[in-house]
Amino acid sequence: MTALAVLVGALIFLLGYEWIVYQVPPWQIYLPASSWSDEVLYSKQLAAVVQYGAPQGYFGFNESHAEIGTFAAWGPMVFLLYAIPGFVLRGDNAFLWCNLFFVLAGWLVFVRAARLSVPRQLLFAAALACLNAPVRYIFSAMQEPLHYGLVLAVLGTGLLVRRTGRKGAWAALCALCAAATLVRPYNIALWLYPLALAWPRRGALLRCLAGAGASLAGTLVLMSKFYAPYFFTNVDLTPVSMLARLQVLSACKYTARKLLTALEQVGQEAVAALQGDGGGYYLVFLLLLTVTAVCFAWALYRKAPCFWKGCALGTSLVVFAALMLMYRTTEASRHTLVLDLLLLATLLLESPRPAAGTTAGLAVLTAAGIVALTANGGFGVPGYRPAIAGEVEALQAALTRSQAQVQGDDPWDRTIAYSFLDDAHAGMLYAAPTGMGVQFDENSYLADTSHSIYSRYIMTGPGSAVEQRLLAEGWELLYQGEYCTVYERP
Repeated sequence: MTALAVLVGALIFLLGYEWIVYQVPPWQIYLPASSWSDEVLYSKQLAAVVQYGAPQGYFGFNESHAEIGTFAAWGPMVFLLYAIPGFVLRGDNAFLWCNLFFVLAGWLVFVRAARLSVPRQLLFAAALACLNAPVRYIFSAMQEPLHYGLVLAVLGTGLLVRRTGRKGAWAALCALCAAATLVRPYNIALWLYPLALAWPRRGALLRCLAGAGASLAGTLVLMSKFYAPYFFTNVDLTPVSMLARLQVLSACKYTARKLLTALEQVGQEAVAALQGDGGGYYLVFLLLLTVTAVCFAWALYRKAPCFWKGCALGTSLVVFAALMLMYRTTEASRHTLVLDLLLLATLLLESPRPAAGTTAGLAVLTAAGIVALTANGGFGVPGYRPAIAGEVEALQAALTRSQAQVQGDDPWDRTIAYSFLDDAHAGMLYAAPTGMGVQFDENSYLADTSHSIYSRYIMTGPGSAVEQRLLAEGWELLYQGEYCTVYERP
């Protein structure tokens, strides 16, 4: 198939699937009606980067901000990557269309490099349809689809390196691994691909190790200097600090205890999914990991090709271990979706029959409502809602008028704080004019008078404890509607 045919086919599948399953045409998705509060932070930071190069206000949590710059806990590298297609894909749903762009690009690189036949491409699409969640995330303002595209492109360029050995393919592979690592530190595991391909050439191995080390150092600098602190410790580096103090035994004990606890929770979530409670991220990952491991062992026994399965297994196990040890287990579950795509693509490449069997198994689980996340009613796509749209427009007009009166360049004067856990609807934050920063502050934090409020604007719910504090301190009412109340610092 030509590249154009692959792209058109993938595009029709993804757009059609979203429309049929979620009953909302992709071009009518209305993000302010979404219940996923993280999306507004991604959308507003991308818009600020495209228009100004960086947000003019602070993004953060509980009145925090990065030591350098104005980005939240996932920037700025994420948004610089999204800005590449974002300069062309403008509008309220720009992040969504960028997600679609990244997935299509990764899909194309993988399919063309692997020379997948039409039946295998259809099988890949069928498996994604059964998984459901990866497609849903494409039509959102979350960053998972960027990683779908990266892992598919890494696998594809790896195939080109092994087949041709060309310098261009090598450069592309290393650039993709570096970009992935700079966005998420645990993606350092993707460097296993160039390292495995370089073996046993000493010079090539050293260059790959240098690239991996440089990108890991870069992402650690970004995390420590350019990320706003989160509500809680989002990445647990306790064992690292123990090792730095030469407490090797303590570090090993801590790591073992945390890993066992995390694996116990993973098992509980997988069992709950088997009982029909919905979700099933870990269940699907463990299924694909097991099938890939069995195929790898069988291929070793039969002396059949197994290079790519070995790379996929190594990468998946390293990333999964990092998720268990460094992230909160519940939140880490959606990160396994990226590994699902990597394992599935690898099975299609080297073991198409087990891939077909796995797809059949996913179809059975989906039909039973176990992994079909639409089954529990909390995974829909937000459609246009006139009431919310009217309030977003009115609030945006009020904020725009107020911002026109602001003098000086203090980022706090261009920041709106959202009273998290109050009645205010997070989607109203889309009303913030492009460039404004957004703070996600717990309502208990804002209501505590011992904490100074630096943001010029506060969005809360009527009658909340936060509102009582603002009234007592003389804040001025800027906007009041059904979905939120906004005050401005006097």
